Amino acid sequence: SLTSVTIPDSVTTIGEYAFLYCDSLTSVTIGNGVTTIGDSAFALCTRLKEFKGKFAADGGRCLIIDGVLNAFALGCGATQYTIPDSVTTIGNSAFAGCESLASVTIGNSVTTIGEEAFDWCSSLTSVTIPDSVTTIGNWAFSSCKSLTRVTIGNSVTTIGVAALSSCNSLTSVTIPDSVTTIGESAFAYCYSLKEFKGKFAADGGRCLIIDGVLNAFAIGCGVTQYTIPESVITIGEKAFAGCESLTSITIPDSVTTIGYCAFYKCTSLTSATIPDSVTTIDNFAFKCCSSLTSVTIGSRVREIGEEAFKNCNIDTVVCCPQVPPKLNNSFGKFENLIVPTGCEEAYANSDWGEYLE
Repeated sequence: SLTSVTIPDSVTTIGEYAFLYCDSLTSVTIGNGVTTIGDSAFALCTRLKEFKGKFAADGGRCLIIDGVLNAFALGCGATQYTIPDSVTTIGNSAFAGCESLASVTIGNSVTTIGEEAFDWCSSLTSVTIPDSVTTIGNWAFSSCKSLTRVTIGNSVTTIGVAALSSCNSLTSVTIPDSVTTIGESAFAYCYSLKEFKGKFAADGGRCLIIDGVLNAFAIGCGVTQYTIPESVITIGEKAFAGCESLTSITIPDSVTTIGYCAFYKCTSLTSATIPDSVTTIDNFAFKCCSSLTSVTIGSRVREIGEEAFKNCNIDTVVCCPQVPPKLNNSFGKFENLIVPTGCEEAYANSDWGEYLE
């Protein structure tokens, strides 16, 4: 119910998340004694119309502290915004939840876009990241559901974890040569994404492969059957997550690891054959693959991650290792378990015993 707050001159520090989700707050006055304001101190204050006092800038629409745009007045009603030239860093969660913002201009003085900087800016339609920027933080543009175009500047070296995840309208992404690191799930759940271009793009633009890791798949490319390239060693976190059109997947013998949520909610996938090269099936790898009826587990798998095959409709599991892999509540109920000849007792005395009744 807090509608306004005045920070007295005696206060020197406002901590992280101090006024997070104060969604009746309309006005904040910062006292002259304040020297530090933590990340996300005013994040998701959706009715906040103005800042006053120390660090208030641009007519009270934002706080700028030593070149960091720390917070934006989400309730000021801005649909278009040009970030002031004095800003070198867009701080963590600075614009997060600014649902009215349709267009933003990032000036050439900005070098860093912080974590969750534009998270849930659901009206934002396009973004040009200038060549001055080197880092796009984790979840920086996550859930920008109207974003159809993003231009990544030629100095960006790092695209953070889930940086453009759940951008449902994004159709194409070009990765410049300057990029050296792309975080896990950077493009997860981008349901309209048809192609990658530029650095790391592989297999006709259908995926990103970075040092043997299949980092992302273009979910919107319309593929129903897919053979993973033999250059892939690891299927990365959420690489195919939400790929609902995929009915069949071929995993080559080059793959050793299937990552966290790699095929999560691939609801049309009917069977999965894990080759003998694979040693690790991570947590939730095939969870919620609701059409999955049969699974073959390769001979080198030693442990199957937590709920890796939960919420599937599996009838038959063929488990090839002679030593029963450790389970972590990995499966729901299924009818038929096929194990190597002579290994029945070992399986019966292991986590798998309940399936041999």
